[in-house]
Amino acid sequence: MLNFIPKTNQAAPVRIASAPSNIAGQILWTTDYGIFKELLGNREVNYNHVRRLIKSMQEEYLEVPIQVNEKMEVIDGQHRLAACKELGFPIYYMICKNAGLDQTQRQNALSRKWAVEDVLESFYKRGVPNYILIKSFMADFGFKLRQTLTILSLNQISNEQHNNFKIGTFKIKDLNRSKIVAENLLKLKNVVDLKDDIIFRAFFHLIAKCKEFDVNYFIQKMQYQSQKFKKQRDRALQIENIEEIYNYRNQNKVNLRIIK
Repeated sequence: MLNFIPKTNQAAPVRIASAPSNIAGQILWTTDYGIFKELLGNREVNYNHVRRLIKSMQEEYLEVPIQVNEKMEVIDGQHRLAACKELGFPIYYMICKNAGLDQTQRQNALSRKWAVEDVLESFYKRGVPNYILIKSFMADFGFKLRQTLTILSLNQISNEQHNNFKIGTFKIKDLNRSKIVAENLLKLKNVVDLKDDIIFRAFFHLIAKCKEFDVNYFIQKMQYQSQKFKKQRDRALQIENIEEIYNYRNQNKVNLRIIK
């Protein structure tokens, strides 16, 4: 077990007499993972999250310390510990006196994780081009962030794409095509509630994936069939409901329910 000694710059630090710095604790590190113990009653380790951490650490390892109590029970950071153990990376830790399950639960209850909007704002301020385009796209078309990401990726957002967005590597597939999809979605705003996630995903799928679907034709049908449009419990049923309206009194019926 070794004390962690941070690197220092050659220049002398600026000191403000009225606000002195004080040492509140030490950050230590070790590769002896066996010294750490499970805190009885703590949350179970989510191994999907551990795998995501492993992938992130392989790309860039950040020396973020976990928190333990005097008994070496892990208060916060059990997923990070599992990932470091898998990779053989040193684990950095701080010892918090008198900490137990009550304190762990209180800390988790009060902690605020970054929302997707926080992530967007952070990379936007850092000048990452794709995130600047995302903000501009939202301003131009008025869709929510998650809907905007779906439109710009031209697909339903996968876990991998969501993780890419959080680490700043989200890619816009085809901006011009995304604009066409967004313009067609906007045409529907007067006849359906696109704020609803299931309804949005159903129409996004039809516009982006189904060549047979004509937005203007559907809007015409809604002028006298709007009472048949009902919110459904999933995308497939919503598309079935849309198809019923689309094919009403139509001799050349089309199949909109093929999910690609």
